[in-house]
Amino acid sequence: MNQLANKVAIITGASSGIGYETAKLFAAEGAAVVIGARRQAELEALAAEIDLAGGQVRVLAGDVRDESYARALVGVATDAFGGLDIAFNNAGELGELGDTPSISVSSWTHTLETNLTSAFLGAHYQLPAMQKRGGGSLIFTSSFVGNTVGMAGMAAYAASKAGVVGLMKALAVEFGPSRIRVNALLPGGTETDMARRFADTPEAMDFMR
Repeated sequence: MNQLANKVAIITGASSGIGYETAKLFAAEGAAVVIGARRQAELEALAAEIDLAGGQVRVLAGDVRDESYARALVGVATDAFGGLDIAFNNAGELGELGDTPSISVSSWTHTLETNLTSAFLGAHYQLPAMQKRGGGSLIFTSSFVGNTVGMAGMAAYAASKAGVVGLMKALAVEFGPSRIRVNALLPGGTETDMARRFADTPEAMDFMR
């Protein structure tokens, strides 16, 4: 326990799934956490859980595609807890699924903005804050989709998540000398609301398993 004592972390996509569980784990390990997502009510419920368990938490709801939101999350971490050591840029979406010619350009753009541009925006403001602390840990959620395997009907999601890996590699080289570790998680099949949208039949569930 307390592996993250005296650390300050931002977690996006914290209202459900991987982000939700990560926020609870980080807080249980002693980190002060700033949790973000679009859904205020779900964030408040999570904050109540963390607070009840004796953790330190702040809530800021918003859209990760918005540059001002990325800046504001770092501002909350700095104002409330004195700085930033860890950022888990986890928010994402599947986007529109289907044959690639049927996917609208607007849907493609929305998915890339949510999954990839948001990762850049987060890092854009998080990295200078970590440099002020003398180092840190920057984490992204990518996917095995677009990296390890290709899946039909998921072109925008795959492209965005592959882009996250490229971004991670560039930042790891750029900021390693600043003692900032940069990593991407590539989860396989994970039982979340988003995954259930894709694996919505017994056959799909068998495939994911």
